[in-house]
Amino acid sequence: MNRRLIFILAIYLLITVGYGIINPLFEAPDEHRHFFTAAFIAENRKLPFVAQNHDLLLGQEAAQPPLAYLLSAVIISPIDLSTARQDIWYNPYGTQGLGNAQALTNRNLFIHTTTEHWPWTDYVLAAHLLRIFSTLLGLGTLLFIYSGARLLWPNNPAKQLLPTALIAFLPQFNFQHATISNDAFIIFLCTAALWQLIWIWQNSITGKRLLGVGITVGLAALSKNAGILLLIFTMGFLLICHLKTAVSCHKSIRLWLGQTAVTILLPVLLIAGWLWWRNWQLYGDWTATTEFIRLSGGDRAFTIGQVLAESGGLWRSLFAVFGWVNLPAPNWVFWIWNAVLLVALGGVLKKINMPKITLPVNRQWLISRSLPLLLASWFVAVYAGLLLFMLRTPAAQGRLLFPAILPLAFGISLGLTNWNWRPIQWLAPGLALLTTIYCLFGVIMPAYQQPAIMENLPAHATPLEQEMGAGLTLLGVTMETETAVPDDIVWFTLYWQANTVPLQPPELVVDLLGRDLVQIGNSRGYHGRGQFPASVWPAGKIVADRMGVRVAKETATPVLAHLLVRLNSNAEAHLPTIPIGSVKITPPEWLESDTIALAEIDEHVQLTAVSISPQQASPGDTITIDVRWQVIAPPPADWTILVHLAQPNQPPLATGDSPPLNGHYPTRIWATGETFADEFHLTVPESLSNGRYPLWLGMYNSNDGSRLPLTINGEPAANQIYQIGTIEVSPFRPSN
Repeated sequence: MNRRLIFILAIYLLITVGYGIINPLFEAPDEHRHFFTAAFIAENRKLPFVAQNHDLLLGQEAAQPPLAYLLSAVIISPIDLSTARQDIWYNPYGTQGLGNAQALTNRNLFIHTTTEHWPWTDYVLAAHLLRIFSTLLGLGTLLFIYSGARLLWPNNPAKQLLPTALIAFLPQFNFQHATISNDAFIIFLCTAALWQLIWIWQNSITGKRLLGVGITVGLAALSKNAGILLLIFTMGFLLICHLKTAVSCHKSIRLWLGQTAVTILLPVLLIAGWLWWRNWQLYGDWTATTEFIRLSGGDRAFTIGQVLAESGGLWRSLFAVFGWVNLPAPNWVFWIWNAVLLVALGGVLKKINMPKITLPVNRQWLISRSLPLLLASWFVAVYAGLLLFMLRTPAAQGRLLFPAILPLAFGISLGLTNWNWRPIQWLAPGLALLTTIYCLFGVIMPAYQQPAIMENLPAHATPLEQEMGAGLTLLGVTMETETAVPDDIVWFTLYWQANTVPLQPPELVVDLLGRDLVQIGNSRGYHGRGQFPASVWPAGKIVADRMGVRVAKETATPVLAHLLVRLNSNAEAHLPTIPIGSVKITPPEWLESDTIALAEIDEHVQLTAVSISPQQASPGDTITIDVRWQVIAPPPADWTILVHLAQPNQPPLATGDSPPLNGHYPTRIWATGETFADEFHLTVPESLSNGRYPLWLGMYNSNDGSRLPLTINGEPAANQIYQIGTIEVSPFRPSN
């Protein structure tokens, strides 16, 4: 065997086994359901029946074709699985993170304890054996890709190895083949069938070869309903094979019907027909798709437009989206893969030419042109089938396109090699390898990493020493984020200690509050971002729980937001809520700076605009004053805005004094260059007589009440205040 191929396959095995070890058990789409479907068969020696009150641990997978589960059951049947249902620990908050790439907590559907550590036993051992089984099926898929490439390009080692390497180092391929599912088996069988069809196309149609294809397609139909689509494609492929070699069209069709009926349809019916009959008898649906949809949540009845709107997620998950479709790779990973595909597409277009077609079309032209189109049509067929499936149930996951991985790999390889630039033969696989290694150690590993355990509170932490209930003490906090904008993440670390380890873990609730105590961020779940419940903590040790809260996009800014922490426990009521810190939330862009200032306060702040509404009012009315501030230099302390209705040099008749933004954005955190709007309110006294009254504005120190210097056009203002307008008071409200 080619040494470079052995190297590629060895690296694939090493990386994919690494994915299987590092990614916690059942943290992949429906992995636990696939496992317990196989476990059900192993324990009961029969197929599951999808009843109205179905088994939640099997879910919709119980309605799937059973071959992959039957083989998996054989593998794990010697292992004791009797306690598996009791041993797994659902995260009660886990559904919050399903499919949510924005989720910072509860990405895990399960809590993972030391029972999953090495050495593996019982259900943990069984699950890892099935993951290894998937990995080996992926190895078989790669061998069929390589063998197919050898058939297409027998004298071009680069074109043989390149598609194999690209798929071997595709992060989503590695992740998928390190999980338990029936996908690995259908991918393997579809790739094997395509390899057989390529061989037939380039050699000859023999009964033995056709029988092999029929058995492969039958096994695929018994593995997943995509096998039915493979059967239709295979029949069409073989029809074209007959047409390209026969002189008579009618004769070739008759020959095709006879051969395929015996060597394709008969094996498929013998292998999968009993299942279709069983489904019809049990569910009235020979594919059991209706039951699958019902158990998946029901038919969502989407339109094609709604389905196509999910294309972005489908495309990204073709390359590198992990967990429960809630753990995407960083953007640069997608940039690399998109760049590879764009270069490949350019290479394909570069070589496209439209030769002059003369009749009759010769056999060589058909061989050179039809096979690529047929292989491409398989990818189109799989994609179309997925779109139809997505009309009924959520399924925008790139892994469901992997049954067509062979034509995708060949197309990319052909496009890249068409550039005739030798470094691309190692550069593209090298970049692919970089992405999958990073995804393993830079995305998946940290996502499920539990909090650090410490002996002492770090010196940089702010001490709190607050008893929070449930036997837990909040020792301190470290605020990492000082300034953020909406949709940013506020990061901080809480330092906890369990004086007595609780039997039932409490819920940790973190609220980020903005103006008027409106919640602009929230986190709920177990400690450790949902992965480290307090009931499994070591007593007396310090748990450094680093977490983040995402700022809501609709947050009113600017604002000094406050973080509050509390515990919820079924065993205790009225537990304390503790403020742990604050963070400055600013708009993504400040208002445009003004060149003209109405007044300047203490050489730090400029008043650049003001408006009063209404300017005619009656006693008891409320006046609204809109102003615009521009920060020249950060104020050294908290200041309060003075708003007075008064005759010159007289005591105020009414006041509307308030800190900036009603106290939600204190001047001590203002920064140079900020320009923003503010609003104040003043109520006209009921006893005020008719007349015109000046309205004044200034600032004073919030601590001692001393007024701050105020200048107008560089000249000091009397009493350090600026007249912003006049209010006409009348007993009659002005008509509209």
